[in-house]
Amino acid sequence: MMNPQFPLNRVEMEFSQWKAREERFNTLFSITPAENRSLLAEKLRQFDRIRAKYRYSKNIEEQHTLRILKMEIRRMSKQLYPNPISRILRNIITSSQNQLSLRSDAKKHETNFNLLNEKVQNIGFPDLSEKIKNLIDKEQENFTVPLSYYINEKEKINHTLSFSKNAEGHFELDGFKSSLQNNSAPGNSREYYFKNGLENDFKLNEVYNLLSGRCVEHNHSWFQLDFNDRDASGNYHLKEFRNEYAYDLEKTLKAIPLKEISSQYEMEKLKNTLRQGDRVSAVLIKNGRENQVYIEANPQFRSLNIYDQHLRKAEITSSKKETETLPKQSVQRGIKCKIQQ
Repeated sequence: MMNPQFPLNRVEMEFSQWKAREERFNTLFSITPAENRSLLAEKLRQFDRIRAKYRYSKNIEEQHTLRILKMEIRRMSKQLYPNPISRILRNIITSSQNQLSLRSDAKKHETNFNLLNEKVQNIGFPDLSEKIKNLIDKEQENFTVPLSYYINEKEKINHTLSFSKNAEGHFELDGFKSSLQNNSAPGNSREYYFKNGLENDFKLNEVYNLLSGRCVEHNHSWFQLDFNDRDASGNYHLKEFRNEYAYDLEKTLKAIPLKEISSQYEMEKLKNTLRQGDRVSAVLIKNGRENQVYIEANPQFRSLNIYDQHLRKAEITSSKKETETLPKQSVQRGIKCKIQQ
């Protein structure tokens, strides 16, 4: 275990990984490098690789460990190759192989970082490339990146991104935990862990909408967090309403007395905004009068949530026929697509 008083020693960490591997061999086969020439040769190769990898490190602790490692390499080399000529030839070949291997590893490392950084930015996170690169360079098996910011003067959102190495030694984004805090209700924090690849890769604006209690559509299914239902670990369940649930958003929009939408393009634009879970500003015709309202998709009840200008639930008692005597208006004057936070 690393001493927290000292900076991370990558050489020591890789050496410890080999020691753990050596102990497994001893448990499985009752052999040690001192007793088995092939195992000792593999140990020497690994130590040579570690020394080549970190030989230019400026970390004082790592340099000190490398000096000890160098002495151990010399001892094993003499044991395996008593002939000085054989040792020289072996050192030349090993040095060339290590250089090729390190260049290949550096290229894979860069590709891994670029893919990881692209994945994080596609979700909607701001530029975290420097933080991620620094943590990858520390050669840890896993790490986390915290991030917090205010959505508005009342709401704060916290994210914790989790990364780990896969079987090939490449880092992957496991997922991220997001929590939404409201200063008006400090004890009512909502959080959820979004697993990478298993939760439809929600974007950050959709994550905010889910934590706010709204529904988001992905791959012909609607999703909503159930704040009244938790699993054994205390996590909220994510409800899913699939295509066969028969929620027709366009039909639902046309069934309420909103100002007419001027084209199918504007209808698609509105539907896409609602599918992201946004709360949308609209104009409702009620008793022949225009009323400013906000609407949200509600697939569970095959309807819309409608709020007045004070964000109080509104009831619709008027009929769509009330709009027939009114001139058609464009979406610019009727329905405005914007997030209400």
